Amino acid sequence: MYSEESDLDTQLTIRSTIFILSFYILLVLPAKNIFFQTTPWIYEYTDIIYFLVIILLVLYLHNAKIFGFSVKNLKKNLILGSLSGGVVIISLFLLELGINLTGMSNLDLLQTQTNTDISLEKSSIIIYASIILMVPLIEQVFFTGIIFQSLLKKINPVLAIYASGVIYSLAGFKLSLGAFVIGVTTAILFKVTKTLYASIVFHSCCAFGGIIIKTIYPRLSTLISFIL
Repeated sequence: MYSEESDLDTQLTIRSTIFILSFYILLVLPAKNIFFQTTPWIYEYTDIIYFLVIILLVLYLHNAKIFGFSVKNLKKNLILGSLSGGVVIISLFLLELGINLTGMSNLDLLQTQTNTDISLEKSSIIIYASIILMVPLIEQVFFTGIIFQSLLKKINPVLAIYASGVIYSLAGFKLSLGAFVIGVTTAILFKVTKTLYASIVFHSCCAFGGIIIKTIYPRLSTLISFIL
C-alpha cells in the first residue's frame, strides 16, 4: 500500500503519463491500423506489447511497489474483486434465464445461435488463459497502476476515476460503455483498496464473462451488444 507521499509523486509525473498516452494514441494505434492489419498476430498484440514495454521500463527505473502491489489485506481485496466480478458473471446466467422464462427466446433476433467454433476454441486453452489472466494483469498494471495512479495524485479523485474510464475505452479504439465501466470500476476498486489485486480479479472476471458469451451464450451478445 502506498502513502500519500509515495514515490509515485516524484518518480512518475503527470507529464510522463501524458507522454506515454500521447505516444500510444497518436503513434502506436494509428501505426497498428495502417501497417499491421494484414499481419493478425502483430495487429492483435501491439497494444499489450506496448503496455508491457512501459511496465518493464518503469520496473527497471523504479520497483514493483510503485504499481500498488501490497500483501496487506490481500485476502479481503481478492474477495472484493471476486464479488465484484461475480456480479458480472452471475448477471449473464440471469439474463439467459430471463430470455427463456419471458419467451424472448422465440424472437428471431434471439433465436438460439450455434457457435460452430466452440470445438476449435476449446482446444485453445493457452489463448483463453492469456485472455483471462495475462491481459487483465498487464492492462491493470498499465492503466490503473501507472496511468490512474498518477492522475489520482494530481486531480480530483472523481475526475481521475472518470478519466480512467474514458482512457480505457479509448485504448484500442474500444469506444464502448462496457470498456468505460471496466475502467471506472477498476479505478474505484484501486481507490478503495490502494492495491491492484481487486482490480485485476474484477477485470479477469469480465474477460471470463466475455468468453462465456462467445462460447456458451452467443445470443446474449445481441441483447447486450450496445456495451460489447
